[in-house]
Amino acid sequence: MNISIFLIGFVFFLGGVSVWLLPTFKLGIYLLEWDFLSLKFNFYFNSVLFSFILFLVTFSVLIFSTYYLNSELNFNYYCFVLLIFVGSMFSLNFSNSIFTMLLSWDLLGISSFFLVLFYNNWDSCSGAMNTALTNRLGDYFMFVFFGLSVFSGYYFLSFSMFSSYMSLLLLLTAFTKSAQFPFSSWLPKAMSAPTPVSSLVHSSTLVTAGLILLMNFNNLVLQKNFISFVLIIGLFTMFFSSLASLVEEDLKKVVALSTLSQMGFSMVTLGLGLSFISFIHLVSHALFKSCLFMQVGYIIHCSFGQQDGRNYSNNGNLPNFIQLQMLVTLFCLCGLIFSSGAVSKDFILELFFSNNYMLFFSLMFFVSVFLTFGYSFRLWKSFFLSFNKVMNHYSSTVFMNFLSLALVIFSIGFLWWLNFNLLNVPSLFLYVDFFGPLVFLFMMIFLSFMVLKMLFKELTYKFLVDYLAKNSVYKMKNLKFMDLFLNNINSKGYTLFLSVGIFKNYYMKSLNFNSVVILIFIFFMIC
Repeated sequence: MNISIFLIGFVFFLGGVSVWLLPTFKLGIYLLEWDFLSLKFNFYFNSVLFSFILFLVTFSVLIFSTYYLNSELNFNYYCFVLLIFVGSMFSLNFSNSIFTMLLSWDLLGISSFFLVLFYNNWDSCSGAMNTALTNRLGDYFMFVFFGLSVFSGYYFLSFSMFSSYMSLLLLLTAFTKSAQFPFSSWLPKAMSAPTPVSSLVHSSTLVTAGLILLMNFNNLVLQKNFISFVLIIGLFTMFFSSLASLVEEDLKKVVALSTLSQMGFSMVTLGLGLSFISFIHLVSHALFKSCLFMQVGYIIHCSFGQQDGRNYSNNGNLPNFIQLQMLVTLFCLCGLIFSSGAVSKDFILELFFSNNYMLFFSLMFFVSVFLTFGYSFRLWKSFFLSFNKVMNHYSSTVFMNFLSLALVIFSIGFLWWLNFNLLNVPSLFLYVDFFGPLVFLFMMIFLSFMVLKMLFKELTYKFLVDYLAKNSVYKMKNLKFMDLFLNNINSKGYTLFLSVGIFKNYYMKSLNFNSVVILIFIFFMIC
């Protein structure tokens, strides 16, 4: 186990060095090329950066799985399928040929089916079949897309004749995999999977595969008619998923619908023609959403598997560090200033509303972004602001406090470095953004101090005005209590005076004074 962790850490270090060095060049590896059957992989900045983030999230999810699925009998089967899933995502990210892309796409869908089916109950079977059938529809669109591209390559007909139909099929493929409208139903259903799977699938793998595919074919897709279609579909996805998350009671599904809203946001950005900015938002979202899923999974685990938001209570007794990390990730989700979501969201909102005359779609976009605050507050309220029920919970490990801390630090600091080097954003804003966690910590301490101060003030007032005065009146009226109270004081006073007299008598005798002489002296002093 130690050697495995060492090797994983070494690969993680190599990934960081490659991200640092690879903006200047591309690397292509061609292993086999024989007509349709070819193995080609392309390494460039976007793919290497995304694989670096994917490795960081996968590493955290594997450690989280050892805690969350501690007593599961099929844990080795789960790890095997999860590694196949992640490997197919890596292959799809780097693939540069039809064969490798189709193979990775199919493996992604099949392994996601088995991961959602892990618990093997009615709910997981329903969610797994919904996921598999919807993704199989996307596989059909992708197969026809590549079939048309190969057919047009044999010069029977020109490529320009097929390009419009092929672009439409490519968009439908991406919409099914990224759960865009009207193929959005499978994403909340896939919440039947274990929470570590949700943390991986709905942050940086399955739902982002469609967007990665569109970014790889951006020269084919970024035409005026098609990007308008992408923009409108992304807006509808954002709007309806944000509305649905306001009324959903299952809190894992609320987080899944927030993921769906952010995927719609990235699709809107791609529809504006901002392919790289959409990729930056995708990376930012992968970091803080996987962290949010881990925090939600930890609270569900501590509450004995309870997912209904109406049944949570007294979760404020959980470690404060967990609550602080969840608050920071919700701030990143809302795109508040000093958070990683602020840089990309502010950039996208500015470019959307500049020279925009679509009143209806602008209003829909504004409402969808504003509803992010609504479901984030609802999530926080359901977890930590409910005290109406008595429910036991426990916290079994201290290690979980620090597992997702790396994701929080990377979502702030790494995104700061990325935006500072790649986007034209004012440096003062980014420097302030770098110290975001300190600002949140200061806000937490300040708010706690103000709340405690108010509570102490209120308690002091209640004690002096209500409790002390009322109890004094009640006990003065009770004559039996007063008799007992005075007798108690009398006995205590008699004991006190007796003790003092014995002590003084002993002290004076030790100085060879007579007691009668001292009494006569005190009598003359009083007179």
